[in-house]
Amino acid sequence: MTKTRLLAIVAALILVAAACGNSGAPTSWEDNPDDYCPDAGEPCEPNVGQPERNFRDGCREAGKDDLDQQVQENLDDVCKCGFDRIRDSLTFEEFKELDDDLRSNINADLTEEVGQIMRQCILEESGLG
Repeated sequence: MTKTRLLAIVAALILVAAACGNSGAPTSWEDNPDDYCPDAGEPCEPNVGQPERNFRDGCREAGKDDLDQQVQENLDDVCKCGFDRIRDSLTFEEFKELDDDLRSNINADLTEEVGQIMRQCILEESGLG
């Protein structure tokens, strides 16, 4: 997978991650908690904040057609890994600022840190690294 392709996927993920209704936009990682059920038949995770649910849904959607089969088979883990590491590395305000930059300019540069996080998660969670 090329760096450009990976960064395009990450950009799509971040855009969807913070895409929330005007009045219900989250102001923290834990806002608007609800059960998260990634796949039918899989157990749901209780009390997952709206930013995480949106990020993981967007990640899964962005990756399901554009990644190789081995990554697709581990996409839930890749997406959870990406969100957890981004949450550990950025403040919510930094995350929202990056999202705002991408909303105003889809070609805006992602931070190298976010790109590296997603590359590592893809490699680790898909058994490629």
